[in-house]
Amino acid sequence: MRLTLILPRLFLLVAVLIGATVTHAQQLEPPRLEDSRYEDWHTFKNGKTYTADPYVWAYTREFANLFRMPEKWIDENLKGALAVAFRMTTIGNLSCGYGGREDSCWPMLECQMDVYYDNKIKLPWVHDEIVRDFLMRGISSQEFLYDASRSKGIRRYASKEIGYPIVLTGGGVIKVGKFQSGGASITYFDREYQPGIGLIGWMGTGVCPEPIGTGRMYFYDMDTTEKISRMKIKAEDAKPMHVFELPESFMKRANAVYEAQNKPNKEVTQRLIKQFFETRQPIVKP
Repeated sequence: MRLTLILPRLFLLVAVLIGATVTHAQQLEPPRLEDSRYEDWHTFKNGKTYTADPYVWAYTREFANLFRMPEKWIDENLKGALAVAFRMTTIGNLSCGYGGREDSCWPMLECQMDVYYDNKIKLPWVHDEIVRDFLMRGISSQEFLYDASRSKGIRRYASKEIGYPIVLTGGGVIKVGKFQSGGASITYFDREYQPGIGLIGWMGTGVCPEPIGTGRMYFYDMDTTEKISRMKIKAEDAKPMHVFELPESFMKRANAVYEAQNKPNKEVTQRLIKQFFETRQPIVKP
């Protein structure tokens, strides 16, 4: 009697397990490369391990179609560029010794932004013959060696007019209205990344998404840049060669990531300010 009751249950359990195994196997079936999309490699869509994407994106519909990106990040308010991607990065060198303490270090945490653009657009490159380069620091051990031949660094980008190394005149600073949070350096660029598409990457406070609002990145020719740097004309009065306009919706999403991940920097800043005032308190004699 008991065996009669148990057998049907066993068959049912086996059937369920087989069905689940088949379903799971189907989920793990890798997509054909020619049919794959962003979701197949960077989400848990297929129930397998994937490479998580740390970037916040905004792009045109044409860019999304070409690179098979999700429709949810298409933004018709992105102007002057094809796509923009933001993240907080820990790539770089650790600086220590703040506040007079050997072990007081500033966390290597920077704003990083990539912009993809139509490479038919004329941008003010200082060395027009250089198509691509990689300038991100903190990658190679050579940075910790003495510059024996005095050739290390980006001296080929030095500009007599500006007075310091520069790859591209303009860019590297996002302005929201009249506000800008600082400056940023080009980490890499490829003016022929894909047919018709160029890529520029920056790192620094200048590409931090704050405050929230429509962000604009301006590019000026060398003569105009020199006049602005020597305060012969105001930046707001100068005519840019080109402008990347970043939508407010993108800035808002990027700002949320920035605020959440920038806490270590804020904590170090607060600690150093506190130490600064503590060391300058007057000594009260008894």
